[in-house]
Amino acid sequence: MNEKEAIEKATADAFIELYNREMGTSFSIVKRSDAPDIRCEDPKGNIFNFEVTLTEDRPKDIQAALGRSDHRNIEALRQHLADVRVGKANPLERVSCLQGNVADMIVDRILLKLRKDYGTNVALVVHDSSPVSWDWDLVLDHIKSVLSQQRNPFDKGIWIISFCKDRIFRIV
Repeated sequence: MNEKEAIEKATADAFIELYNREMGTSFSIVKRSDAPDIRCEDPKGNIFNFEVTLTEDRPKDIQAALGRSDHRNIEALRQHLADVRVGKANPLERVSCLQGNVADMIVDRILLKLRKDYGTNVALVVHDSSPVSWDWDLVLDHIKSVLSQQRNPFDKGIWIISFCKDRIFRIV
């Protein structure tokens, strides 16, 4: 299993457990594929599929978490602070705000997925990769408003699963 598949599997396992608990269903994963990523079925034969994507607070945060970028390491932070001291950088450049860049980033990720059609009985599951443990309830109305004018091929909704994989939030 490659890294992408491992991330999707961990996300899917946690999401379906939380979804079943919250919705009173009993879906289990029966297949992993490419589009959509996960196929689930319940004992009655009902189908529930979902596509998994990740969001991040700032570009390259996922790469940094996977060890493929050093933009979040201590040396990069020291350089940023040195640049701030001499006026070469904005002190708030590396700050994230749920009501600002973080919400914008998740909307951008969702908009990319809305361009594709994955068939019926499909949800989009966005895994939050930020260890901040954002309370997405604070920005759900804003995200819904931005997405309300878009074609939504996800008839089973668009969901966020928290970084710790202990909460899910339904966007639409």
